[in-house]
Amino acid sequence: MDKEELDLLKKAEDVTDDLNRFFHRNGKSVFNRYPVMFALFVILGGTLLSQGIKELIFEVPFLKENPSYMFLSGLLVLIVTGKLYKKLDK
Repeated sequence: MDKEELDLLKKAEDVTDDLNRFFHRNGKSVFNRYPVMFALFVILGGTLLSQGIKELIFEVPFLKENPSYMFLSGLLVLIVTGKLYKKLDK
């Protein structure tokens, strides 16, 4: 017997690939079937996340009493993440 014939992981990957191709051809994506529902879920999730973060920030007394520091902290976070994104994108 050949080494490739004994490789169970390779056979499992091949079966999984075949099943994925079959279902991709014969099924529609859930996102395509219910676009409005998923859009509403995304809006709801984004709103809940935004409000939750806002409430957490206001629990920090230093930031609640000094909104200018909150603004500068947010600006600093955006600058750092932007620089990191540009560096990792290369």
